[in-house]
Amino acid sequence: MRTNRCWKQAIVLTVLALALPLPLHPAAADFASARPLSLDEALQRARAENPSLLIQRARTARAEAVKRQTLQGLAPTISVDATRLRWDTSLLEEVPFLEPGLPPTPTRRDLGPVEGNIAGVQLVQPLFNLGAWEARRQADRQVEAARLGLNRASDEVALAVVEGYFGAGTAERRVSAERRGLATAERALQQAQGAFDEGLVAPVDVLRARTRVREMEARVAAAEGQVVGAHALLRQILALEDQRDLALTDPVPVPSRPEADTPREIAQLDERRDIRALQEALEGERHGVRRAGAAYVPDINLLLRYQHVDADRPLSFTESGWLAAVTLQWTPFAGFSQAGAVDEARASQAETRAELHALRMEARTEARTAFADWQAEVFAWEQAQAGIEEAEAALELTEGRYAEGLDDITALLQAQTEELAAFTRELNARFGAVVAAQRYRLAVEAGDPGDIVR
Repeated sequence: MRTNRCWKQAIVLTVLALALPLPLHPAAADFASARPLSLDEALQRARAENPSLLIQRARTARAEAVKRQTLQGLAPTISVDATRLRWDTSLLEEVPFLEPGLPPTPTRRDLGPVEGNIAGVQLVQPLFNLGAWEARRQADRQVEAARLGLNRASDEVALAVVEGYFGAGTAERRVSAERRGLATAERALQQAQGAFDEGLVAPVDVLRARTRVREMEARVAAAEGQVVGAHALLRQILALEDQRDLALTDPVPVPSRPEADTPREIAQLDERRDIRALQEALEGERHGVRRAGAAYVPDINLLLRYQHVDADRPLSFTESGWLAAVTLQWTPFAGFSQAGAVDEARASQAETRAELHALRMEARTEARTAFADWQAEVFAWEQAQAGIEEAEAALELTEGRYAEGLDDITALLQAQTEELAAFTRELNARFGAVVAAQRYRLAVEAGDPGDIVR
């Protein structure tokens, strides 16, 4: 009699739990009116608006601007100057003068201020400027390093989008799992209450079942709060000012499985774009050392100038003239500034070389660690999948044994906890395996981390 009545109550409660919507946490109450967002849309948005990419693009543009400035030492410089001259001095006052006549009459005159115009056009063409050539080569390497850094940053942002997007999706699935656990706890409470009404169990069973329900209600609220935080983090990555909730349309995909052995890509890490960027920067530092040493070498320029002079007073005349010259500028000693510049450039080169060596070692460690994490996460996900079926079967058996009086409330609550833990482990392991695969792809640059096989 106890068995039939408890199972009938359990069936009715299960149907009601599935048919009636559970109350939502206030922070997640308006998810139904959220903005739809696919993973592809999120990646496009991040690549266009992510602040770190905007900063990297600005740095690339700055490197290109510096490269354009280095043309000054190779291209001609054309300048135009014009001067309006007025010179008034006491030397032009009471100037002795002879009036024409027989005999000439000495007198004094004021010649007044000297006035005139001077205009000129000048062209300077560098013929030999070693420092300018090396500066140009250095800037060219810096531009290439900045472009490679931008591409690497784009891949890193893509990985951040994948983590944020599927992290938010996993948080939403975790809410569903916690609600499922809440429904199971309420079912157990009704079983315990029915058995207590029949005098078959002690009041402690009802109290412990009610405690479990309250615990699950708190867990549901906490999980919904985590959804809000995950969505906020995703909006930050995407640089979304709109504070509406996001409706993620792409589910967490099935994780891809790694190969049996460490792939050959690890031996090709020197092709990683961040490593290549540092290699370009190191080559630029080499040209920087040569640029600093070029201060000891003379510069040779071609000078062409046209000048026009137009005087109004006191003598009216107009003159024009051309000037062509080859100039040599050489400073063999400038107070140790040249030697200091060379030492500074060599120190910068040594620093970049050390950074490159450290990055290569870090890349190898990162690739091997990422591959090991990928294998471990996929294995954990496979085990978690198998554990769900076993936990569900165990809970079903324990509910039946409790209804028949063969198990106590402790066994029932423990079975509920294990079933919920199995669902949670599968959610976390699925997310971890997907992210681990994309991290490995970034570590060895085996494709775009944003490309997910769905």
